[in-house]
Amino acid sequence: MSAVVANGLGKIYQRYARPIDSLKELFFKQKYHDEFWALREVSFRCEPGEVFGVVGDNGAGKSTLLKLLAGTMQQTHGELVVKGRVSAILELGSGFHPEYTGLDNIKLGCALLGLNEQQTLDKIPEIIDFSELGDFVKQPVKSYSSGMFVRLAFAVVTSVDPDVLVVDEALSVGDQHFQKKSMDRMMAFKDQGKSLIFCSHSLYHVKELCKRAIWLDKGIVKMQGSSTEVIDCYNDHVRQQNRVSVPVVLATTTAKGVKTIEEPVDPGTLTAYLTEATLLDVTYDINSKPLYRTGDRFAVKVLAEVQRSIALDDVHIGIIIKRNDNVQCFGVSTVLDGKQLFPVVGRQFGVIYEIPHLTLLSGQYSLEVWLIDSTSAHVYDSMQSCCEFRVSQPNTEVGVVYFDHKWLTPV
Repeated sequence: MSAVVANGLGKIYQRYARPIDSLKELFFKQKYHDEFWALREVSFRCEPGEVFGVVGDNGAGKSTLLKLLAGTMQQTHGELVVKGRVSAILELGSGFHPEYTGLDNIKLGCALLGLNEQQTLDKIPEIIDFSELGDFVKQPVKSYSSGMFVRLAFAVVTSVDPDVLVVDEALSVGDQHFQKKSMDRMMAFKDQGKSLIFCSHSLYHVKELCKRAIWLDKGIVKMQGSSTEVIDCYNDHVRQQNRVSVPVVLATTTAKGVKTIEEPVDPGTLTAYLTEATLLDVTYDINSKPLYRTGDRFAVKVLAEVQRSIALDDVHIGIIIKRNDNVQCFGVSTVLDGKQLFPVVGRQFGVIYEIPHLTLLSGQYSLEVWLIDSTSAHVYDSMQSCCEFRVSQPNTEVGVVYFDHKWLTPV
């Protein structure tokens, strides 16, 4: 039996030009509002143990759909069947009272999620331990930093052992350590046969976490299917909408081709971080820019510092080759290829990524380097638009890459 079944879901909001119009409508029995369809004829299924993705532009209806799934809003049309307990991570801590202590808010949050007094008392030690607040749990939450606040909120919402977990942009909560911890908890739900409805603007995470996804556009289902196909089509849509180049983080280049962000993240806040990305055996053009010819060997050395608090087999490197119009030509990771990082010195580890014969055609390119965990979902660190290089081809073929080919006699 499916964990979630949505059949023809529709949600209409009434929009009034002025606040008083709603009162006039009540007394005069006349229509003073316009109807806005936030969702129209949305249908899908989510199976037990599945992570189902939801993508779309701002205003596409994603938040409305998640609120319907969470039960905080009722649909205008259609049918929605959810099997078991639902817990939602939508607006973290929206039900917390700033004057109450963290402990009082834990009790309040658990009560709102349907736990009785004894169940709440049983859950309190686990929630405090996961939030890592310690004695601060006895202080009013109005004195908490934003990081402490989201730690407590996430710990409460995910403590009730839901059958269906609805997640909206939860990967942005807390610091790197807590983001990793949060991701592990969500993946544990999946491994236990729970269902996750995952909505995010991070298309990388949707593609990595979800087997299937739905693309909403102006309240209707634009596409539904495998997450790879849906994300690829959605990316095409985004590129068509945004034909101007997107500004990138400023970076500096060393003589070896190392790219480092000018305002680096404090490595003390990370459990692993990138230290170097260097193009190897590269030649230079007349402007002293790295130059390759189609068919050349291409290699880049990537190094990372891994702190002792994290296992080495949970740190991986992903590399994407990107053209200067933001076309992603190719991307792969040590996770996908089943490889581990190699020790260099101390807590420094890394790899050399080699393409024996570069098949790219003429153009300007750069790399995206990602430091990820073994799920490919959590990002420890990244270098965006680094290691810029140019490719020159000997002939006049057109396109992005060169393919080996033959011309045969027609039969």
